[in-house]
Amino acid sequence: MELKKYQKKAIDLLQKFLKESIRVGHNYSFMGITNQPYKSDFFDNVPFVCIKLPTGAGKTLVGCHALPEIFKTVLKNKMERGVVLWFVPSEAIKSQTLKKFKDRNDGHRRTLDQAFDNKVTIFSNEEALKIRKGDIDNNMCIVVASLEAFRQDKVSQKKYKVYKENGELLSHFENLQDNNFLEKDENGTIVNSLANVIRINNPLVVIDEGHKTQTKLSIDFIKDLNPSFIIEYTATPRSGSNILVHISASELKEEHMVKIPIVLESSVQWENALDRGIAKRNELEREARKDKQEYIRPITLIQAQSESKINKNVTVDTVKSYLLKSKIPEEEIVIKISGRNELEGINLLSNKCKVKYIITVNALAEGWDCSFAYVLVSLANVGSKIAVEQIIGRILRMPYAKIKENENLNRSYIFASAKNFNEAAEVIISGLENNGYSKSDFINGRNKNQGEEFEVRRAFEKDLYVPMVSYEKEKLSFEDLIKEDFKLSKQNYKFEFDINYDNDGRAIIDIKNENEWIRESQKSLNLIYQDRNITELDFIVWLDKKLRFRYLERKEKITFIKKVIEYQLKINKKTLTELSINRYLFLEKLENKISEILEKYTKKKFYGLIKTKKISVKSIKKFPETISLGQEIPQIFNKSYYKKIEKLNSEEKKLVERLDLDTLPNIEYWVRNREKKDPFYIQGWQKNKFYPDFVVVTKKNNIVALEWKGEDRITSGDTQYKEEIAKIWEKLGKGNLYFFLVHNKNIEEILLKVKKL
Repeated sequence: MELKKYQKKAIDLLQKFLKESIRVGHNYSFMGITNQPYKSDFFDNVPFVCIKLPTGAGKTLVGCHALPEIFKTVLKNKMERGVVLWFVPSEAIKSQTLKKFKDRNDGHRRTLDQAFDNKVTIFSNEEALKIRKGDIDNNMCIVVASLEAFRQDKVSQKKYKVYKENGELLSHFENLQDNNFLEKDENGTIVNSLANVIRINNPLVVIDEGHKTQTKLSIDFIKDLNPSFIIEYTATPRSGSNILVHISASELKEEHMVKIPIVLESSVQWENALDRGIAKRNELEREARKDKQEYIRPITLIQAQSESKINKNVTVDTVKSYLLKSKIPEEEIVIKISGRNELEGINLLSNKCKVKYIITVNALAEGWDCSFAYVLVSLANVGSKIAVEQIIGRILRMPYAKIKENENLNRSYIFASAKNFNEAAEVIISGLENNGYSKSDFINGRNKNQGEEFEVRRAFEKDLYVPMVSYEKEKLSFEDLIKEDFKLSKQNYKFEFDINYDNDGRAIIDIKNENEWIRESQKSLNLIYQDRNITELDFIVWLDKKLRFRYLERKEKITFIKKVIEYQLKINKKTLTELSINRYLFLEKLENKISEILEKYTKKKFYGLIKTKKISVKSIKKFPETISLGQEIPQIFNKSYYKKIEKLNSEEKKLVERLDLDTLPNIEYWVRNREKKDPFYIQGWQKNKFYPDFVVVTKKNNIVALEWKGEDRITSGDTQYKEEIAKIWEKLGKGNLYFFLVHNKNIEEILLKVKKL
């Protein structure tokens, strides 16, 4: 399953955080990336980060890709083995997650198998009651559990099976060196429980829908399980969460993952709301039939009211009776409520399926979605706090993750029975917010001309092309600098590699002393047969899989790895066991070595192509007429190329406010150049592209790229590289292109220079 751009962004930021954590610790790493203080209120010194993703973003897939990144960096001492506790908020989500993880043909399981060399074992919390020591010693054991299964009420002493004595688990407690952190009974004897097995193995904890753990009881029981790292995925983080990644609804819309905006209409009479829902579904089906490429059968979800002996509620049977009277065939109607699941065994995406209406109360709130669900009819008195806000998430997923030519098929629809429209809108907006969206993703169905607030048109008619570094009339790519003539096997493969030893002279895995939150992990590390008796071929295959230089020929890469290992064994006098035990430290050294070789080569090639004039600048792609914003600034800027702009930090905001003033009358317009979203970037000899923060166009048709830097980063290696390639871009422009690095100390000087252009 190929990751979407926003999913790659989440993993890239996590990678950056993890690598920096090894160097400076997780507190400083988090602050350096987010410019926010790290919060340790919940889990003390245990690293704890949050990935904020709206409903429909694919949290589980991002989680699967995150696991290997964590295990090859801050948890490298575990040698890709041990326990992952994957907490989900309900039994419905638990069943859904287990189904994905246990199916070896599912993309989620394939991601895990590829990352951990097929040594992955999946357990429910019930199955884990029989987990063997050998399972944990030899595999990545992922235990999928509902939060409820581990909640231990210490006041009432209510204990679940995971905390109880279990003879099946005796082997885990043999020859323990340290047991002070384990739970004991009233006699001081260690309880042979699953919870204690988990504590021994210092698990990585994954929390799906992390906001569900906000009670002190939930936080305390997770902390009590002796976690080594905690990562949560949620649409609505708690105040104590460390939000490392924030994915906006607009990013999902750009990838065609969701049917946004949601269009709302309300009616006082429930029959009117249902009639409108039926009519809209029929209208969408007629539109869908015009598309010959994709099969879509729009489905309407109908939220009825629960049975009541007091009130005359609109129940599921009342709704079904009304649908039948409306001449809808019974085979097109199913009911899904507690104890009555007519959806069982039905493939709603099949073109042979007849279902067009699903009646529920709140059984679809979690653990179910179908991209064909376009319409939600809520007859459940939306003014009350019934589960309408959770059911909203069930109609958001876009069929085939592909935008449709007919705009009506790119939207979701809600028809609500409510006393007034504002009352219904308030509840729907609240529901959107609980799914990680906002009021910007909502449209009043009565206002046919209302646009989408997060879609912003340009304010100037003139097309904007910013010349890009190009090669052979196309934009330059990193791969252009390597081509077929680069041979890794012929490069220098020699480097020194030091092994760490314990007091008895045995090679041990590298763990820095300052990483004290990994509680003496090396003492509990069990080196199994595969670590001590690894073959040279096994080690080469492992390194080849972990080295992610996809633009290099595999044959070349393997030949180079062989030479590296031969040098370490014969000249550097290391053993395969030593290299194997320290494999992640060795992998890091090898990655750095190859990166150094590549950078030296590509830099030489880059300057060579400039010298021969094969690299130039060329206008290739224009800025679009409409862009989608995540978080906008409500402020209006007269010279902004777009009518509204993306949220900026306080220093960047001060800069654009200055650009917008009449004191710079030569500026025609400026644009915020968003990383990986907007078309302009500068490609140099390093793999990553450089997106300058702002582009200014003057009335003399000069183009100025501005990069804002905090004072602590002005002299960093990354900044120096960006400035060097930007000055090359400027030179290639032959007097029409300009670049300036801006910071607090030189802003007046730079603005004066811009004023003269």
